Amino acid sequence: MRRYTTLLVAVLVTVLVAACSGAGSTTTTTEAAEPTTSSTSVSGSTTPATTGDSSPLDSRLQWFAEALSRGEVSESEYEASFTRDFLDAVPYDEFVAGLSQLGGGGQLAWRVGEFEERQDVSAVVLMVSDAGDALRAHMNIENVAPYRISGLLLQPAEPPTLEDPPTTLDEAADRLAGLGTSQLAVYEVTDGQCSPVFESGTGEPMPIGSAFKLYVLGALSDAVAAGDLAWDNEIPITEEHRSIPTGVLQDEEAGATFSVRQVAETMIAFSDNTGTDHLIALVGREQVEAAFERYGMEDPSLNIPLMDTMDLTALKLGPASGLAEQWIAADEDGRRQILEQISDIHPDDIPLGEWDRPIHIDTIEWFATTADMCRVLVALHEHGEPVTNILSINPGTPDEDEKYEAIYFKGGSEVGLTAMNWLVERPDGRRFVVSGSVYDTEADIDQLEATLLFGAVRDLVADL
Repeated sequence: MRRYTTLLVAVLVTVLVAACSGAGSTTTTTEAAEPTTSSTSVSGSTTPATTGDSSPLDSRLQWFAEALSRGEVSESEYEASFTRDFLDAVPYDEFVAGLSQLGGGGQLAWRVGEFEERQDVSAVVLMVSDAGDALRAHMNIENVAPYRISGLLLQPAEPPTLEDPPTTLDEAADRLAGLGTSQLAVYEVTDGQCSPVFESGTGEPMPIGSAFKLYVLGALSDAVAAGDLAWDNEIPITEEHRSIPTGVLQDEEAGATFSVRQVAETMIAFSDNTGTDHLIALVGREQVEAAFERYGMEDPSLNIPLMDTMDLTALKLGPASGLAEQWIAADEDGRRQILEQISDIHPDDIPLGEWDRPIHIDTIEWFATTADMCRVLVALHEHGEPVTNILSINPGTPDEDEKYEAIYFKGGSEVGLTAMNWLVERPDGRRFVVSGSVYDTEADIDQLEATLLFGAVRDLVADL
């Protein structure tokens, strides 16, 4: 659900907002994303103020720092702040999605930091958050009033790395176990079957967070294959199925429409909760429940009845949290009755700021074994396009050394939990699945460390 740090999000997922233009030329780059809640709003101006020592470039950089802090801009503000070439290259919705994800969606305060390069109308400067995260911003502005932004490229200032990466799978497993209760497994995939290569932990079901969305994708793909839906069908955003962050669709107005494929892409690549709940409603809760068994889950009863993302959040926080103990003790019928009781809870009712500790992380969650995760990834891969494309948008951690021909990924997290799952294909044609989860029921874990350790396991698999 929640992602660890904005810097990690900027590096690991893929929403980079970029357009670098000279006189009459425009280059656009799109790279990726996944936290959120919005706060105060500051309106933009057509011409930046230049009082005191502030230059037009300084004013635009300051405006952008404020926009990062808010995690949002209005469409009129966006149009007033960027040149027509930029607006043509980067649609408003794409820009806002990247801004929200890279900036932390209002959860962080950003400021203009150290300049690496500076001229009258261009600069390379570090944007620094109050949490210590940093983005490198390449900005160009017009050289005449109203000094609109003509080019903007954002990059992670320093990609996060492990100072002492593990050199063996056993070492990685030991270090993950030092963070909390952990499970880790590597499987080789041969003829559609998962054969264990390495296993650490008990092999019992583990909390998987947003990785349950793989089963939503499976149910959706099955509905398309049956002719009940099409990838280009339009889905309107509704208040009934609006959820909390992570994601971008929670910020869309009711009535805004997106294709089934677009929503599926945001669900997997952005771990979009609002998109997930809309897709569950579209295919039917019972169809996702059936997909648990159809896609090889050993004990589907652990996730039946299915909670959507708002159900889980409501049981952990806010007005429904008093029902949490009843949920834990109830049978399937009792839990379905609880879901009916909490069905009208809205994201505005959830005090997200109080989610600063693990809450029922081992009892109110989605659960699966590492073998379950292997089977669902393998089955989804067999669907081919567009499912494989959807799974490959976000690689989880960068493959900087290009170890793999293809990477398919879905992770999950909340306070106290990190779960990560990959299906990778090596240049020699061998395919492997890496699956793991680490959690602590009492305190948050070092999610950055956990993520990088899981990523190190994935990279070690390249040399098995």
